[in-house]
Amino acid sequence: MTSDSSAAPIPSPRTDGTESSGDSEALDGDHTVLVVDGEAAFAESVGQWIGEHWNAVVATDGEEALEQYGPHVDAVLLDRRMPERSGDDVLERIRERDGNARVAMLTALEPDMDVVDLDYDMYLEKPVDREEVVDAAAELLERANYTRELRALYALSSKVAALEARYDDAALADDERFQRLQAELERVREQAAPQTDGESDASMGELLQVVTDAKR
Repeated sequence: MTSDSSAAPIPSPRTDGTESSGDSEALDGDHTVLVVDGEAAFAESVGQWIGEHWNAVVATDGEEALEQYGPHVDAVLLDRRMPERSGDDVLERIRERDGNARVAMLTALEPDMDVVDLDYDMYLEKPVDREEVVDAAAELLERANYTRELRALYALSSKVAALEARYDDAALADDERFQRLQAELERVREQAAPQTDGESDASMGELLQVVTDAKR
């Protein structure tokens, strides 16, 4: 199950103004995805699914994940609950190093308000199947082609979607962190909005509106 509807294969704007198909076949090639999960059997299964399309590297704890991570890694599928070093801590260390890889939290943990301060791109809740994992990885890799503002828009939208799926409206309305998150989402949405009236900009504007509305 995914809390991020942006993982679906939808047309996605690139930084050059063209559109991509969003499907995994279009992204097959020389990309490396790091799979990190405390359950070795699950990690191996996900690694096999990823390996059908891209280069897969598998780690079964946080320390091994940090050893495997480097400039060659384009995307990370990261469990939150692992022995010794949590996925949240691994994420923080990854961002301290370079922040270039796109990261999806792939976990059995329901999101809580702590996710507001986690610098991930996508949140997926287990159980997940092969199609969900491959689609999510494809979307993460595709986001490397997005502008920084659009990547931020998707990441913030993912957090809003994950929290709205768990908490009722009253609880969210009373939570200062969620209100701060929504304000940041609106600020980034305005920054990512097209500044000209060109055809490609219009397409991007429509997509931005769809993404934002879908998370509300």
